[in-house]
Amino acid sequence: MTRDDYLRSVERMLRGIDPAHRTDVLEDLRGHFADAEETGRSVEEIIRGLGTPEQIAERAVEEFGVSPEMSDARAERAWRVMQIAAVIVGAAIGLFVAFTTPAYSTTTETVSSDGTNTYSTTTRTLIDAMGFWIVAIALVAPIVATVPLVVSRAARTATTTVCAALLTAMTIVSGFTIGRLFVPVVVLLWAAVIVRVRLRGTGFGLGWRVAGCVLTVLPMLPILPTFGAFGGSALFGARRRYADYTEGSGPSVGLDSLGWVIVVAVFAVAALIVIGYRWAGWALAAIGLAALLTGLISGSLLSLMFIWLGGWWLTIGLAHAVTASRRA
Repeated sequence: MTRDDYLRSVERMLRGIDPAHRTDVLEDLRGHFADAEETGRSVEEIIRGLGTPEQIAERAVEEFGVSPEMSDARAERAWRVMQIAAVIVGAAIGLFVAFTTPAYSTTTETVSSDGTNTYSTTTRTLIDAMGFWIVAIALVAPIVATVPLVVSRAARTATTTVCAALLTAMTIVSGFTIGRLFVPVVVLLWAAVIVRVRLRGTGFGLGWRVAGCVLTVLPMLPILPTFGAFGGSALFGARRRYADYTEGSGPSVGLDSLGWVIVVAVFAVAALIVIGYRWAGWALAAIGLAALLTGLISGSLLSLMFIWLGGWWLTIGLAHAVTASRRA
């Protein structure tokens, strides 16, 4: 990298700060290059001493902050991503609930001529049992999440907060039925509020990234003992392992190969979030989305856990991806 390439990269990274501060930083760097070159140091040595353009930009943002116009624009973009994600996730969950979730089972007994009893079970979905109007109920969450997207820009923070509180209350009240499935939508909405407010203020620093890392790995700790025996087998295709056992004993408990890959990937991505890599957020969001969708279509007893876990990872990953300053 030449000196001019380095300075152009730094200037590009500094677009978020006030123009006067950006000029000061660039002039300081040019002066540092000039002084170092007079002593015979190479450009590569000077750049190693100064740090990468991303590091220069991070230090400048910490010292000067970002311009109000850039803060508002960045907060608006990040909020919109989180809000649209809440709408899409809510719509996906609502449609799955209405069209695919088994709701009612009817068992019919048939007695043959030789006296043998035969039982058959018929399972109906919510839309089969209750009619098309159940779709409207199942889509309440995404409809509510859409409201902040159509109000004026000045009212979006307050509207998002009200909608998040409303869906929180609705989820709690209907938690014993379909309400609990919409927890990921609630989490995404509250995250959208936090992202919008923080980016219009001081932003997200190291403390927030550490918190994101902790919150990412925390849900893994209680499920590790059962992941391989139940969750991995039912949801991710990992083989269910059985120990050599005598009568009365059951399957061995532990992580199978694919389960370990997922666990290691989540822990690695969480560590990279602390460092500040933006792509780590997108990676965690992808893992979360895969877990959420798998939970919806699996029909496993642990499907709800994976819907919640997937929504949790999706929220943390998206929040980091849309707020991180480092592009590497």
